[in-house]
Amino acid sequence: LPAVLDEADEAGDMALDLALLGRHHCIADTLLKHGASVTTTDPTGASLLHRAVRRGDEFSASFLMNHGCSVNVATPGDGRTPLHSLVSQVYEDRQKREDMVKVAQMMIEKGADPNIQDKNMKTVMHLVVEGEREEVFRVLIEHDNLRLELRDKFGYPPLWYALVNSTDFGDASYALLLIKKGASPDAVVGSSGESLLHLVAREGLEEAGLFLTTEGANCNVVNADGETPLHISCTVGLPSLTTALLQIGANPNLQTYSSTPTTNLAATGDPFADDESENGSPSSTLTFRETALHRAIKNKNESDIRAILDHKEYCESNKADNLLLPDLNLRDSDDLTALGVALGTGQLTVAKHLLEASADLNTTDSQGLGLLHMAIQLKDIHVATFLINNGTDVNLRTREGQSPLELCINEGFGSVVALLYHVDTDNWGDGPDGCLQTLLHKAIDENREDIACFLIRSGCDVNVVRKPGPGGTGGEEATDQQTPLHLCCSWGLEDIVQTLLEHGAKVNAKDCENKTPLHHAIENAHTTIISLLLSHPSLDLTLRDKSGITPFAAAMLRKNNKAAQAILSREPKAAEQYDHKGHNFLHVAIQKKDMESVLFLLSIHVDMHTRTQDQLSLTPLHLATLSGSEMIVRNLLLAGSGAISELTPQKQTVLHLAAAHDHPHLASIFIENGVNVDAVDDNLNNALHVAVKEGHLSLVKVLLTESRINAGAVNLRGQNPLHVLGNYPKENAAAIAEVFLETMPDYDLNKVDVEGNSALLLAYMRGAGQLCRVFVRSGACLGSTNKHGVNIFNYQVPTKTLLFRLLDVLSVEPPWSEGELCMECGAKFGIATRKHHCRHCGRLLCNRCSDKDVPILKFSLNKPVRVCQTCFDVLTLGAAAIS
Repeated sequence: LPAVLDEADEAGDMALDLALLGRHHCIADTLLKHGASVTTTDPTGASLLHRAVRRGDEFSASFLMNHGCSVNVATPGDGRTPLHSLVSQVYEDRQKREDMVKVAQMMIEKGADPNIQDKNMKTVMHLVVEGEREEVFRVLIEHDNLRLELRDKFGYPPLWYALVNSTDFGDASYALLLIKKGASPDAVVGSSGESLLHLVAREGLEEAGLFLTTEGANCNVVNADGETPLHISCTVGLPSLTTALLQIGANPNLQTYSSTPTTNLAATGDPFADDESENGSPSSTLTFRETALHRAIKNKNESDIRAILDHKEYCESNKADNLLLPDLNLRDSDDLTALGVALGTGQLTVAKHLLEASADLNTTDSQGLGLLHMAIQLKDIHVATFLINNGTDVNLRTREGQSPLELCINEGFGSVVALLYHVDTDNWGDGPDGCLQTLLHKAIDENREDIACFLIRSGCDVNVVRKPGPGGTGGEEATDQQTPLHLCCSWGLEDIVQTLLEHGAKVNAKDCENKTPLHHAIENAHTTIISLLLSHPSLDLTLRDKSGITPFAAAMLRKNNKAAQAILSREPKAAEQYDHKGHNFLHVAIQKKDMESVLFLLSIHVDMHTRTQDQLSLTPLHLATLSGSEMIVRNLLLAGSGAISELTPQKQTVLHLAAAHDHPHLASIFIENGVNVDAVDDNLNNALHVAVKEGHLSLVKVLLTESRINAGAVNLRGQNPLHVLGNYPKENAAAIAEVFLETMPDYDLNKVDVEGNSALLLAYMRGAGQLCRVFVRSGACLGSTNKHGVNIFNYQVPTKTLLFRLLDVLSVEPPWSEGELCMECGAKFGIATRKHHCRHCGRLLCNRCSDKDVPILKFSLNKPVRVCQTCFDVLTLGAAAIS
């Protein structure tokens, strides 16, 4: 009886639970007296106490606990005790909430362990703080055995959630009460070694960080990357927290010792490079040995910078021995001080503040270079001017003994053009890799536009090219045949280009790759120079380089639509040029799925019907179909009337091509746009023939469900699509056949091609077992014989297993075969030889070949009927026994 009393009904309810739910105290007592258990569980593993607290039932919960139920039993699925369930449940009714607080108190009194962790390693306190269940929190916090350092599966103690979920950290706050109860404000989370101070700073929770500093959190804990909370605060930009950390003794001179996401100045070789990528976000690098001040400067957090400098001033003026003085001259792994970082990121105002705080202006790096030397090498006029104006040592020399002035001259920083006025402007000298070059080449190489323009106006040779040095020395530059105009067009020297054109430079000159200056300007996207060259009256836009690329083609390859449009304005037929493969620009753009170029070409109204000049002779829409790009196809259909009706040389439509290359989405588009679905190619195949042959199931579905295509059309071989399916079966052939038969239940499966083959016979000859089974189940005639006398019974195969299994799967009588000869022995029917049919396979047989009698119960033929020997064996022995 007790076991019966504890059984759950179909709804999962138990007798005792129902009695308690109805508050039938007497019935519940009676059930307990007769052996019902208060510890029984429902089919989900939940105890009666779990069920009671889930529905907010104080009566049931109190009854169960008063009768000795376990308060620490956990559900097998989520590992939660009743107390877990109580604090996780949301009670909309106020009375229920108050009742459940009483239940929680009672659970604690009955020995509920608040330190048990569920499958997510969460204790009840985790859930209470996360769910902000204040009433239950007040009950739990009084427990004498709380283990507040237990972590959930993410590694967090309850205090973390109290910090995250609140902005008020007053006397009644969870966070303060937890700390007073013994929760550590210095808890370290995870293998990264981050303290709670690290985490709240990283999340930008400044109020939480300030709270921790007032509760004695260790401000100098370092994580796995050597970062202190002060580093994080300065990185994120939390000036109030930065100030508070410094005031409680945070060390501002600790340096990171692992890779961190900052600006990689060493990798670029540019200590004054911008610390942001093109999209404005910090680049990820390997810079380390950074102080908190480095971080604040790199992230342009000026309030944090000010906080550190104010702290330095306070320490100096008040001689605060208990606080550490920030060292402004510490260097990071890029060998930069904080001042170097500020100058490198263009923060001249910050740099000024650093100097006012006594940062060293003349310190040198490990290579012996001062900040002014670096600015000169990088031609940073703003930084150089700033340094000079603020009193840097202009006589400080490099290890090679160069003063800033000498370095400035050698680096070409500034010009002394007057000194060159009387020099031979075509004087030859050493160039790259030992080649010979003129002063004009040298000036262009060094980007000294003022000198170059001076030389041109002074009458130098504007079309001269570099040449090999003595003994044939020199690299690529010695033989590249690039004129000064080529060089300037490559490097974007607009003023020099303008001056060269004004002084007779050859605008159509070719280099060793047959590229003109316009080729170089387009390749390097120098818009202004392109415009200057296009305005030249002698410019020839038909010139090709060694790859056969015209300037217009170069513009299209680089998606420089503005340049392409400018070329078309001068030469309207430039877009109609063909490359060596016989493709024009629209063809190439479609093949590359270059939507931007396609739209551009359509916008300038290129001919939508041009065909490739190769053996394929395809239109743009044909190519777009082959590429599978829906967007390109739709835009071509919108732009070109009649394009959907154009045929390939094999008379294939775009629907044929979509079917051949398995693009069902394109097929749907073509059908929507009125393509001739019944169009046939040279072999009289329609798109359905093609899709079936290639085994493209999705496309077959589209054709059969979204169009009125003639599914029974026959090709030159007299084959309909199912013949083709049987002749070229793929792995999904059976699925394709089922689609046919689902959409066309009356499809003629027994139609034969010009050779007399049925779809079943072709599939059988190809060994497509699954496809054969589909045909047989759908009523295909098993005895169909082709013009060569071949059927599935006499076709030579290594084993007859497939035949036997096809016979075995017959569930209804197949169609009867007809003919003039016995399909088994070949005897001709006449007066003496009568026709008979095997009632199992439907073949036409003589009396001798159908002399077996057996009932066929699966056909509801309970009396013995005439069958052939093969079917007799299958029916009596089974297909498996004779395979």
